[in-house]
Amino acid sequence: MAELRVSCWSKDYPGDRPPRFLRAFLLFFLLGGESHGYDLIERLKRIGVKYENYEVGYIYKILRTMEEEGLLESRWNIKEKGVARRIYTITEKGKKNLEEWVETLSHLKESLDAFLKSYKEYKSKEQQCTELKI
Repeated sequence: MAELRVSCWSKDYPGDRPPRFLRAFLLFFLLGGESHGYDLIERLKRIGVKYENYEVGYIYKILRTMEEEGLLESRWNIKEKGVARRIYTITEKGKKNLEEWVETLSHLKESLDAFLKSYKEYKSKEQQCTELKI
């Protein structure tokens, strides 16, 4: 799987709360094979999605909700030494939901690209006007 990186959007977000595409990331990670919660959290951190210690419970809550919705299945891994871990696997319904996320995020990207282009054009015109006034 290609290396995935995201820009930090979880800190100093200029709005009520940052956008969270957590479900899309989790489904994508599980597309590559089963995994447990801690590993999924570490993978989020590696790509730049940071969660504070008190927010980690939110990720587990989302995993449970996704399982209730039929997007994931889980089982306890008690064969390995150490603490028993819940192992998550993506379902066919989860794969379809991931496709919906891809479509939604593609549309969002197009909208954001158009916004950024328009803003840069505005700022460029504003700067040209300022330079002419000098």
